[in-house]
Amino acid sequence: MAVWVFGGRLGLRGHLGVCRLLCSRFQSRGPRGEEDGDRPQSSSKAPKIPKIYTKTGDKGFSSTFTGERRPKDDQVFEAVGTTDELSSAIGFAMELITEKGHTFAEELQKIQCTLQDVGSALATPRSSAREAHLKRTAFKEEPIMELEQWIDKYSSQLPPLTAFILPTQRLPLHHSQVCSHERGQPRKNIQEE
Repeated sequence: MAVWVFGGRLGLRGHLGVCRLLCSRFQSRGPRGEEDGDRPQSSSKAPKIPKIYTKTGDKGFSSTFTGERRPKDDQVFEAVGTTDELSSAIGFAMELITEKGHTFAEELQKIQCTLQDVGSALATPRSSAREAHLKRTAFKEEPIMELEQWIDKYSSQLPPLTAFILPTQRLPLHHSQVCSHERGQPRKNIQEE
């Protein structure tokens, strides 16, 4: 899925016309399964953003990446929704830390992109996936290794942990605790399936 980011702070503040491609690992599908590259290109220089509605009349159901229809309360969609919540929480925390001059906003953006990949993989149940689906949503080790390197790097800058940390007085810290909790939820949801 291609992920577009609009403008500056908190997404749209004063920059509605400015957008850029942030995460391009997966490209969205157009009507009748056309790839983005197969569609006629518009003469406008503004990037074409896929529609967020399907007009399929869900009646409480939604489609996985494989086209399988499942109830919206299915564990697959619970897990996808939880990764979306985590990505949103990270985005909000990122805005707060950027205002304070922290330098790891780029790492957080990469994590958000990886979460989009996680959502694509979660929306591809193995029970209905063809080889092409699995290949398109497969993970490589590099993002995991990079994340572990960041954890090691930033952990080495902290004093040894000798007690529980209570998130008080600093809004970014509160939000990072929400992110920490949300991080474990998709794994729990999928393990129950």
